[in-house]
Amino acid sequence: MDKPWPFSDPPNTMAFVSRSYFHTDPICRVYHSWEDGSWEFHPDGDASDSDIMIVCLHDVLDRDPSIEQLSDLPDGWMAERAHQSTPWARQKAHPYPVHADDGFYLDDATEYERLYPEVYQIPSPELRENLHPGQLAKLIFRFAGEMADRQNNECERMWVEILEKDDDYGHYRGRLLNQPKLHSTISKGHELWLHPVHVFAIQEEEK
Repeated sequence: MDKPWPFSDPPNTMAFVSRSYFHTDPICRVYHSWEDGSWEFHPDGDASDSDIMIVCLHDVLDRDPSIEQLSDLPDGWMAERAHQSTPWARQKAHPYPVHADDGFYLDDATEYERLYPEVYQIPSPELRENLHPGQLAKLIFRFAGEMADRQNNECERMWVEILEKDDDYGHYRGRLLNQPKLHSTISKGHELWLHPVHVFAIQEEEK
């Protein structure tokens, strides 16, 4: 019987690899993209654009079964090791809140519309990707682990004022305008980074 596929991503998921890996260099640095779920596999150090080739995730696993240890690496995280026989060290590679560090995380608002389009209609991508300082965006704060089963009273929808936009990465820094009603982990005035997919609603500006 074939061994079960260990990744939640399908075997044909896009993977970017350094050409040197297909010669002798072992994989020592791995990225799991927060943006699109793609994977990057490199030797010790990042590769130049000209050194990158695209393969399927199963191609990499076939050549190096040890990456199965990273099958549960979350989107937006990376892992490193000194050489092929040492353990992987994981770390977050994005600026957004995570429950383990911040006591909450931001729900992906696009999933609400995708799963329940008859109930939720969030702003268009064009609007969510072009907020400017001073605008108000409503986010869904979930005060529970990312993989935990959903329970009542875990989420609060609150307004955030946009303070700045990082044009290089397309995300925003904002300040919480509400005092959470059910949770004491954060308070009004808390600052955080958010992505356009986190924007559940946008307050109309006065004309």
